[in-house]
Amino acid sequence: MTTKKLLLLLMPIFLSACANKSRPQVKQPDMFATSIKSDNKKVFNFSISAGQGADESKPERREAGGPPPKHGSENKNQAKGDMANESPLDVLFTHLETKLRDTGYCREGYVEIDNYESSGRLHIIGACNEVATPDDKRQFANNYGY
Repeated sequence: MTTKKLLLLLMPIFLSACANKSRPQVKQPDMFATSIKSDNKKVFNFSISAGQGADESKPERREAGGPPPKHGSENKNQAKGDMANESPLDVLFTHLETKLRDTGYCREGYVEIDNYESSGRLHIIGACNEVATPDDKRQFANNYGY
């Protein structure tokens, strides 16, 4: 009988110790939405989880006009783990450049319209420097209803 009482007394202690463990934060996927307007202008909205950079402070507002300037002698082939010194906006622009290169969406560069943070995500809205080709209209069809 005393063993059961002892077990009942110790059980909450063990359970509370387990309950205090924090769960690992799940990395949210990058979001890339494209839109080709009726005048063939190509625009996009790209966002990443705000916690993807090592420094999770709020991003600084920048002037519109493309990616931020490169700092010092930066190695373009950095591993993802080497982004510890990059600001959140640097991480956002690095991911955007990769997405645009992989998809071929803005082949001639882009103009930044806005960047902002909301709901734990960093966003950038931009417009491509080139207009949409017939191939672009097929590959990046607007399936969003707007």
